[in-house]
Amino acid sequence: MGKIIFANWKNKIKTEAEAVALAQATDAKGLVLFPPHVFLREVAAVVKHAELGVQDYAPDAKSAGARYALVGHADRRTVGDTDGIVAEKLALAVTDGLIPVLCVGESRAERDSGVTNGVLKRQIKEGLSRLAELSIENPLVYFAYEPLWAISNSADAEQCSPETAVHRITYIKEQLLHLSYGVTAKYLYGGSVTSKNVGGYLHTKDIDGLLVGAVSVIHKELKKIWHLASKS
Repeated sequence: MGKIIFANWKNKIKTEAEAVALAQATDAKGLVLFPPHVFLREVAAVVKHAELGVQDYAPDAKSAGARYALVGHADRRTVGDTDGIVAEKLALAVTDGLIPVLCVGESRAERDSGVTNGVLKRQIKEGLSRLAELSIENPLVYFAYEPLWAISNSADAEQCSPETAVHRITYIKEQLLHLSYGVTAKYLYGGSVTSKNVGGYLHTKDIDGLLVGAVSVIHKELKKIWHLASKS
């Protein structure tokens, strides 16, 4: 089994018919599809191999067919999800039996000011802060490094090199050790991933998978990425 691909459709799919067609075209083991919540049950009804997630924690996610929940994604932080809100959603996801995908990453200004490590440390520490209240031992949590300056909806997005991605993920791993958080961790990279640049991220043991955004709704592109990941 290769590396896992998380496909975040965001709000780019507008109708149930589009959602069902895309799900059927990309239904493969090793893929996790994140349709808009309004179409989650319809997508769950047609997939046989892919797993499902919600783009933001929702109380009915598990019953609707989801196994994963994005928390702290850049889109949510932009509209007001504070570190405290992210922590609450992550704890609720774990309580519900979902696997949270905690998104962390710095802005361009934070990177240029040299405070990236401080930002990541805060987001990790705060994001996991509610887990101590739960009686769940070593829950599985995915950590997605998602540099805001590399996401595709930014007009001046840059490419984050695989070397930089690995460097940041290594720092995240170090923080989890130093802060003694009781989680089982896996690590993703997300930021303008395409079939053309995916190779560098896949060819490293430090990255367990990828969080794909904009191109995940282009089924031929997503299948190319999945094919490469399945052989990594």
